[in-house]
Amino acid sequence: MNTTSRRGELHLRNDEQVKVFALEAARFTIGRGPENSLCLPHGVVSRLHAEIVRLGDDYMLRDLGSTNGSFVNSGRVSEQMLNDGDLLRFGHGGPELDFVLVVTSGMLYAEPATERHPKSTTTNLIESLSGRVMPTDPSDEANTRRVLAEAHLNQGQPARALEMLDKYAQPSALDKLSTPYRASVLLWLGRSYIEAKQYDLALETLMQSLGNYAEVNDEAGGAEVHASLGRALIGNGELLAGRDHLQRATLAARRAGNARLLADAHYLLGKVEWKEGDFEGARYHWLRAARLAETTTDAVLRARVKMQEAFVLYAEARLKEAVPLYQEVIEQFKELKHVRLLVKAYSGLSRVHARLGSWGAAARLVDERLQLAEAEKLAKAEALAYTDLAELKLYQGDLGEARKAIQNAIAKHGDSIYARTQRVLGRIHLASGERTQAIEEIEKGLATAREKGALEEQVLCELKLANIYLDQKEFDKAVTYITSAEMSTSLDPSLGLAGRVIFTRANLYAAQKHNAEANRGYAQSLSIFQSIGDVYRTGQCEAAIGELRLQTGRLESARAHFERAQAIFAKLGATGELHRIEARLTAGLLVSVQGALTQTMPNASKTAFLSLARPAAEKGATAMLTTPQTILLAIGQGELADLMGRGLEAENYVVERVQDGKTGLAMVIGKERNFSLLILDALLEFKSGFDVCRELRKAKLETPVILLGSRHGIEDKIEALQAGADDFLSKRNLVFEELLAKMEALLR
Repeated sequence: MNTTSRRGELHLRNDEQVKVFALEAARFTIGRGPENSLCLPHGVVSRLHAEIVRLGDDYMLRDLGSTNGSFVNSGRVSEQMLNDGDLLRFGHGGPELDFVLVVTSGMLYAEPATERHPKSTTTNLIESLSGRVMPTDPSDEANTRRVLAEAHLNQGQPARALEMLDKYAQPSALDKLSTPYRASVLLWLGRSYIEAKQYDLALETLMQSLGNYAEVNDEAGGAEVHASLGRALIGNGELLAGRDHLQRATLAARRAGNARLLADAHYLLGKVEWKEGDFEGARYHWLRAARLAETTTDAVLRARVKMQEAFVLYAEARLKEAVPLYQEVIEQFKELKHVRLLVKAYSGLSRVHARLGSWGAAARLVDERLQLAEAEKLAKAEALAYTDLAELKLYQGDLGEARKAIQNAIAKHGDSIYARTQRVLGRIHLASGERTQAIEEIEKGLATAREKGALEEQVLCELKLANIYLDQKEFDKAVTYITSAEMSTSLDPSLGLAGRVIFTRANLYAAQKHNAEANRGYAQSLSIFQSIGDVYRTGQCEAAIGELRLQTGRLESARAHFERAQAIFAKLGATGELHRIEARLTAGLLVSVQGALTQTMPNASKTAFLSLARPAAEKGATAMLTTPQTILLAIGQGELADLMGRGLEAENYVVERVQDGKTGLAMVIGKERNFSLLILDALLEFKSGFDVCRELRKAKLETPVILLGSRHGIEDKIEALQAGADDFLSKRNLVFEELLAKMEALLR
């Protein structure tokens, strides 16, 4: 009986000579560095470029995050099972080698190998390797198990990856392996522990792997371990130690020319910076990660980095921009069959839809998340989906379903405490009139958020506690939480969070009967929520302004704001809020009052140009309901200034025009005229509109201010509100009706 074996070789042709490299080791590395099994000193070859792994009788080429890529038969690949006669190239225009697979037998000749894998396609590793008997050689078996574990992790299946590598948790199995294989297996076992959230086991295993890589002086392998240690430490809340390991990984990956590892390290460093509040630093690292990821063949890494870009858009309240990016990422994770990251992408998109007021779409996404998480037994993902479901039910006023969902979330979390779940549980207690339990649960969530560096949850817990204490007239406690939230958001890119902090501070002013300050805060937060499309909180602002107007006896204005809030909550299906508004509208003095806004405010114009045309009947209504008020219009010369001046005069306003900031400031501070409202151009001569506004507020002058900026970006709006302006409009595509609406809201 003849015995046969299959042996792989690489043939390098040079000046009609062929140099043969036998692939005898279970792992054969290729790169520019002298430490590789095959050193290719070429400019486009990375220091550790690729590896060929022996899997029983088969061979697989794997790119190791090279800058210029690995190619099989002209097609760029991340991993590819090899066939006899495949042409391998390392880098664009780099060295080319033939892969030759020969079958040797007991006879004295070699037979050509038959093709076992389709050319130019990436074979599904799990399907091709799972059914076969494991190799008897310990190194071959370790390689096969490692590759299978990696494939399972790439599909978000850490439990199956651990099944593949579990035997190497025993010293007896590790002792059979040489140091390089022991290091590699421990690395992937540690990564599997990370994905399974078993951080202590991951840290212990990865430190063993690091020691083995150091023993054989494998710097690239050490860089992989440092990156994984950084990930484990971040998951464990040890940010400083995590940053140290990631910086080491970055240096090693740069020396090795490993773009994939460098992108992954930048991605993780961005998460550290974000958690520590350095948002510009986080953006820098994520931008670097995105650029580097595009140069690799790692589809999971590219999609993961893109999902982080979508998260940044969500955090910056650019909600409508985040939607298509999340949708793109969801399709990519579906194609990759990466369930864990798919569930995470669904979570991000559902929260965006909830903020936009698309509660039906958000609910559908939560249902899909629950089905996926239950099918894959992802307990944490189930818990977070139940938490989101509880919050949606709470918005809709369905306390019974909200309580049921949050109880499911807590059961899935087990002994772990998550800030978001505790905060939502506290809100449910509060809606049920259980204030003591609400405070207790939200304080638990706040402690967890601070421990984990979860800034958004920390701020939201602080604001919720502040509002509870405001209702109890415990102003000192409320001020403590509001001040802490303001400090946390002072450098935060999230305009939505800033709006919520301003709104809560306005609640404090209203509770203390400081109506002017409360009015300013509500107007600012309303402007923010309208600009970012946060429909629910826009309704909350309208209701709060209505309440303030009611307390000061401005009944027409109060009714108008309540009606707006009513329309918003009715459209959303927020039954709890809707019932409270309807109770206000059907009680007391408001029953017989017509809403002034419904008579004086027309629908916004659809034109992209400044329009002064309004129906004569509406102009007459405005004139009858208002006495002439004096407006300071500080804007430079030009057609826009003339049109605005004539338009405001046509609306029964007395307009005083100036062309520079210095003159306008002197007129207001000198009290030459008693101005009801100021309209300031941000780019005035001598003093900008921002500077004029700051000096007015410094002088304790509370005249309402609308700033006009040249851009439509968030930066101008933030600067305007921080300078003390009550509202902001862009001069680009200015709609006159919108300006009038904002003026009328401030002048009531």
